[in-house]
Amino acid sequence: MLERLAALSTDHFETHPDEINWGHVGTLNHYRAKLREITDMAFREGEHAE
Repeated sequence: MLERLAALSTDHFETHPDEINWGHVGTLNHYRAKLREITDMAFREGEHAE
């Protein structure tokens, strides 16, 4: 999964850099929030800290 996300990131999430709009920014922010939740859970950080 991480390899696929890294490849998609390298490919600008299948979007040409000159065509990025605020909708794309919102989508990437959503992805970032989900990844933060996963890493916080895995490393017991943030709201998942003991």
